[in-house]
Amino acid sequence: MNRRQAARQRAAVLTAVAIVAGAATIPARQGGFNAHDDYTEYHLLDPASHQFHIVYYLNQRQAGATTLLNQTRSGSEGSDISVSDPQTGTPLKFEYKTGAELNAAGESGRLTAEEHYIRAFLPRPVPEGGEGRVRIEKTYLDEKSYYAQGEEIVFARSLGIARNAIVLPKGYVAASSNVAAQVSALPDGRVKMVFENINGYASDVQIRGRRSGAAVAASLKVVERAFDFMKTLYDLGDPATHEVTVRHEYVETRVGPRSTPEFLAHHTLSAVAVTDMDTGRALTPVQAGGAWTIPLVTPIANDRQSAHLRIAGKERDANYRIEAGPAGQLAWQITVYEPRVTIVLPAGWELTAASAPLTLATGRDGRVTLQVYNSRLEPMAVAIRAVRPPRP
Repeated sequence: MNRRQAARQRAAVLTAVAIVAGAATIPARQGGFNAHDDYTEYHLLDPASHQFHIVYYLNQRQAGATTLLNQTRSGSEGSDISVSDPQTGTPLKFEYKTGAELNAAGESGRLTAEEHYIRAFLPRPVPEGGEGRVRIEKTYLDEKSYYAQGEEIVFARSLGIARNAIVLPKGYVAASSNVAAQVSALPDGRVKMVFENINGYASDVQIRGRRSGAAVAASLKVVERAFDFMKTLYDLGDPATHEVTVRHEYVETRVGPRSTPEFLAHHTLSAVAVTDMDTGRALTPVQAGGAWTIPLVTPIANDRQSAHLRIAGKERDANYRIEAGPAGQLAWQITVYEPRVTIVLPAGWELTAASAPLTLATGRDGRVTLQVYNSRLEPMAVAIRAVRPPRP
């Protein structure tokens, strides 16, 4: 998503962009980079019904896949199911079957025979390097997850998807939350709580609401950070060359036939390739009025449509270097605008310092991957240092 406040500017200017189809490919570091792609909203209904309506934004990344599965949680009863294509907003075909029925129908994967699954049929096979997206809506009845307790309502549920929103019923305000969430007042008088779990495990969430006679309204415009689908992968090359390979992905929701990516205003890139990730089609950015725009495959006409885009390229950054001195440390400082950033250290280098909290992992090839989450609306400076052990 590309909802950004107007104050975001950076001195770096995009001076030259070479359009090269298929350039700037990124080695595999997809686990962490894609970990937070999915998003879920829970709209709590009448507490006496123990029901909540769920809106899922889910992704299928297996090239060539034509379906996506979504399991009904054990202990919940699913109903009122609909599936649509986020690119066009049009309905998609789906089936609601048990794991046994899907296995008999030839669906692969480890499915639990007695559990129920939605099998959504994608509008097209997943393109190589792209993603298949679906929007799934359904209503759950779950007495253990959603219930009244005295004058309060309780939503208590383990949430495995990292990015979530809870919308309280009309007439209720937030009483407590065990997760750090943004709180906003919706135009229809309901309270919405949005959060992102940056840990690599499910979060046991408990939200309590309290009935109130006050009219829910707020003059504060809240930009929902957890709903922002934007992310960037920086694959660091040899620090002596200052070269960084970049992959930036985002979901555009603004109405119109073109996207104006802020990422290109913040970075000077070469060997640029722009891809519509829904279709795999290469797109050509153009400069107009000092800003770079990208023509969309499908123009966005309403709030049920969006475009999923990838910008890849290379950047020479003087801030990425080897520090002078006997230690010869790798040093890099970058300003992070997006909520999720993945940094892959070059082979043979080991992290020794980072200015921002992050998670990290070491791949089978020995390269270290850093995951940085910026929950703030403001840009965040991230600095790292790394060393290279002496060769035997």
